[in-house]
Amino acid sequence: MKKIFTALLLLILMFSGLNFKVDAASSPVVYWEGMRLVKGQIGKVEILKPINLWKKDSNNRITFSRVLKPGEQYRVYQYSSAHGGQYGVGGPYFVTKMDGYILYKTPSKHKLQLVNPEAYRTKLTVGTVTDEKSKIIAPGVVQSQLNVSSSRGKQEIFKLDVDQNASQITFETSLSKDQMIGFETVTSQANRQQEDGHYVIAGVNGDYFDQNGAPTDLTVHNGEVVTTNSTPKSDRTIFGVSQDGRAMIGIPDILIGVSVNGGQPYLVNSINKRRYAGHLVLYTPYFATNTMTNELGTEVVLTNIQGQLNGNNSVTATVKSVIAGKGSEPLRDGEYVLSGHGAGSDFLKGLNQGDQIKLNLSYDAGAWNNVKQAIGGRYQLVKNGVAAQLNIPGAHPRTAIGIKSSGAVFAVVVDGRSADSAGVTLTEMASIMKDLGAVEAMTFDGGGSSTMVARQPGDSDVTVVNNPSDGRERSVANSLLLVGLWKAGPLHALKIDASEMTLFAGANYKDFKFPVKGLDKMNNPITIKEPVVWSSNAGTFNSDGSFTASLVEGSGNIKASVGSLSGTLPVKVTKDLDAIKIEQSTLVVAKNESIALPVTGYLSGKRILEDPSVFKYSITGIGGTVEKGVFTAGNQDGVADVKISLGNLSSSIKIIVGKPSNLVIEDFEQGAAEWRATGVKYASISVSAEKNYVKEGAYSLKVAYDFIGTQGTSGVYASKGTSMDIPGNPLKIGMWVYGDAKGHWLRAQLKDSEGKQTQLDFTQNLDWIGWKYVEATIPSASKRHTN
Repeated sequence: MKKIFTALLLLILMFSGLNFKVDAASSPVVYWEGMRLVKGQIGKVEILKPINLWKKDSNNRITFSRVLKPGEQYRVYQYSSAHGGQYGVGGPYFVTKMDGYILYKTPSKHKLQLVNPEAYRTKLTVGTVTDEKSKIIAPGVVQSQLNVSSSRGKQEIFKLDVDQNASQITFETSLSKDQMIGFETVTSQANRQQEDGHYVIAGVNGDYFDQNGAPTDLTVHNGEVVTTNSTPKSDRTIFGVSQDGRAMIGIPDILIGVSVNGGQPYLVNSINKRRYAGHLVLYTPYFATNTMTNELGTEVVLTNIQGQLNGNNSVTATVKSVIAGKGSEPLRDGEYVLSGHGAGSDFLKGLNQGDQIKLNLSYDAGAWNNVKQAIGGRYQLVKNGVAAQLNIPGAHPRTAIGIKSSGAVFAVVVDGRSADSAGVTLTEMASIMKDLGAVEAMTFDGGGSSTMVARQPGDSDVTVVNNPSDGRERSVANSLLLVGLWKAGPLHALKIDASEMTLFAGANYKDFKFPVKGLDKMNNPITIKEPVVWSSNAGTFNSDGSFTASLVEGSGNIKASVGSLSGTLPVKVTKDLDAIKIEQSTLVVAKNESIALPVTGYLSGKRILEDPSVFKYSITGIGGTVEKGVFTAGNQDGVADVKISLGNLSSSIKIIVGKPSNLVIEDFEQGAAEWRATGVKYASISVSAEKNYVKEGAYSLKVAYDFIGTQGTSGVYASKGTSMDIPGNPLKIGMWVYGDAKGHWLRAQLKDSEGKQTQLDFTQNLDWIGWKYVEATIPSASKRHTN
């Protein structure tokens, strides 16, 4: 059978446009008591009474500089105990520590860490923290991300720190769709509960679960037991929050007994669990729409429920009905169902309508009585300040929660199973939690379930902040949410929803506006009703909505103001570029018509310059003119080459004017680095740059193949790593080919702008040796070819 030889060599044809967006790097701007903190700063001094400012020279001689006045304040960068204490206020200047004359203040460690990350960076045993970012997302709640270089590879760690003393902040467990059975993402669980007075700030995934989505172990929601334990004490750990907000970690069990008309209690084996042989189970509406039991038992419906289903409590009820041999009794609001099998069924058969029922509940650990929130997990990572050594192999994504000696709580998610984060073992996770300050810590479910969500200041909903290993957020059984119980207040602050920007000096930026969010004191979103006024000390806002950057390099900000409130966006103005890029190498324009040149400038991989008037232009070929980045063609068909430069950087673009006879779109003068060979049924194939057999220039593309010993149709395909954009609407495509007279079939594949592929045959019998030009007609129905 005839072999197929598909190759693209010197491509010739008879006959394609770009947007701009300013990117920005994130760099925190931190204010403290009205002062912007700067790198190296450790605090400030406030002048209470007139006091001398001193200057120290290179020989440590001290000279008087001037008198500082009451009401002034100065940044402090260092402290020395010499001369009774000296506060360094910048350079060689210092103020002597004198009680009653100055007041020294220092910001929180968190704020210092934001502006001095190297000095205050977290230390971890598992590796070196290479980058650390933190931000306050609500009063008392800090969201952080740590990038770590470990022996296992890169790790990404996400952390939520919660100040338990912050007012109106509480933990709350959440069930998927508010029932035991089923699945729902943490994001969905959080956002469907958002309302004024109940703002979900953040959350993490919770317990392990079975195939139906039922959590494995103890869950308590707002003081009511949702489900009891199903795993042995050695295989579980529980996180709980007491009525007074104290966090705890332990292995509690809850004991439940039921008595009828004041009689002796009978053991209730579980709440909202599968009914096993001989068991008596209490079902509540939290379980599902019905008890999901078979007909081999008895079920008793209870009504007139009084009391709270929790440890150290009792609940009274009245028997509504007794149903034997049916199963799957509906679960209705305001009712419970006792379901028994074997001995449990026999007990229930003795009940009658109207009987008075009393349920008594108590924990085997008194500290857990009346626990307000509880959620299960698996491994205790840290106990009494000692990190566990867990001989369980495997590095995976992990979710954990820890309690510090102060009572503060923090949750951690470590990503895994990706190039950006390898994941950690349980022993490594224990080490991380201890290093982060835990005296008690435990795991929640991990792997693809590991999820952290957070609501950013000014946002209405939470979003995922880590990178779940499934490539998307997994639906889980339950979650632990962090809730703010405050009501929305008046507009308190503005937030420009963008990161720090770098602009090119003197450049113009069109439509230079950014989303502005209104926030109350708790970072809740507040509607801005008045017009936003824009200003900047780094350039000028123009009447057409554009912005012209300052001609002077330096740092500044863009300010959005509403009345007396304002928000700022840090801006850097530079005259540096490290690349000029033209994303489209060829343009097509009619004679005597104009077209904008799509040129952009980059710095450190980020696009910072689009204004074409900043660049310089020179033209070779058929000529034309360029005015402020717009090329205007003459009345001659042909090709113009436009060189675009700025400083010592340059790039070029080819402009096709009118209808020139042909256009070379690939001459292989850049070698074969971007080309690759693929094929079917071959012994070997390759592509390479060829210097000896060349039609024009220095290089051609050599396609080598060996089909010996193969059966059926063989083929080799030479293609470029990135598509070659073909401008205009070509009539034919051709190439020069150095043949080997083996009779192979030579063809090419084109794809038009709508994605439709076209096969073009150059020859079905390559029967020549040496160079020959071959061409194929492009179907007229094709719509502008892209490659």
